[in-house]
Amino acid sequence: MDVVIIGGGIQGLVALDALVEKGYSCALVSDGDLGSGQTLHSHGYLNTGFGMYGPELPRASSEVVQPYLEGRGLELSQDWVVIPPPGMPLFDGLPTASLPGGFAMPPGLKALRLPDRSVPKRRLVEVLSESHRDRMLRGHATLHRTGARVDAVSVRIAGDDVVLSTRAVVVAAGCGSKRLLQGLVGQTPQTEQIKHRRVHMICVRAPRGSLPTTSMMLAAHDQPDNVTWYVTPMEMGGPWSDDVPDDAAAEVDHERVARGFATLLALYPRLPEVDGLEIGCYAGYRQDVGDMPANRMCELVAGTDNVIVALPSGLVGPWLNAVTLGEIVGGLIEPSGSQPALPGAGLGVQAGDVVEDRPEFSWMGWDQWSKKYLQLSAQRLPTSPAS
Repeated sequence: MDVVIIGGGIQGLVALDALVEKGYSCALVSDGDLGSGQTLHSHGYLNTGFGMYGPELPRASSEVVQPYLEGRGLELSQDWVVIPPPGMPLFDGLPTASLPGGFAMPPGLKALRLPDRSVPKRRLVEVLSESHRDRMLRGHATLHRTGARVDAVSVRIAGDDVVLSTRAVVVAAGCGSKRLLQGLVGQTPQTEQIKHRRVHMICVRAPRGSLPTTSMMLAAHDQPDNVTWYVTPMEMGGPWSDDVPDDAAAEVDHERVARGFATLLALYPRLPEVDGLEIGCYAGYRQDVGDMPANRMCELVAGTDNVIVALPSGLVGPWLNAVTLGEIVGGLIEPSGSQPALPGAGLGVQAGDVVEDRPEFSWMGWDQWSKKYLQLSAQRLPTSPAS
């Protein structure tokens, strides 16, 4: 192979697509279902950073990412609104927006329109993978190093090892990346930059037409039979951990969920009146480079000549990293232009389920949810529409 990519999330899938288009022979190795880690734990939107990181992210979203996705038949929601605190110059220049019925505008503030988009996250995984199944292997990857180079990757598939000789390796394994790199080169200043922080997701779902599809500090997904909101109680910085499973799942802090839900209820006080309402929550990990969520890392791994790390997968980073990745790989090797047949390609390869569709996730009605979180909430939640 020219390149072996480790990781079947959005970053690995975009990297595979970009390198195949340039004529490289590639294999992608995923240890589980495609997207089942951070990608399908996410809220599914192309966040351009709320204006905090300058023009790069909005420009990349509009000029690169959105045409890329729309060209592959993905429909993007385009109704994103933010209510910024007063005196925040970074929001200057954004157009004003009106709120749909049911949302409450805090006194003295105004709503502004963001250039963000929501994207159907599982469908995104399906679209990016469906034309590349003959390049995908499902199994655990082991890197074999000779000096400063990784010259082979072995993959355990159905009890047998498939060994791929390779000229370059891309590590895009999400929450598994740091552990893999530390096993390869040890603890270095480069690996020390990679941090994992817990993120909570409150899921709110109701029949289509029962909830607004405006994404206002929540990612609203308008689906064929329902509207689903993903609400993330935001916390910049905070403690970080390396004890992170590959599927990015984390323990729920119920007090944080209660505080986040109280804020949502203040923003949308009509929520208890919604017929057919279901609510649930889960927690996962996001991967940061340093202390800011917009930072990216796409570079050669220190101590190696042909291993490239590409992370994290948030914001519009996968597509920006794919450009950098093409430049790095192009400086290392020329594309062979032919694709060897891979033993076991496609065997067991499938898109994962979003978290709220998995058996361990629990949906609750309003009464059950409010009873569970009533004592934890920062404000008293109504227990029924009548109250």
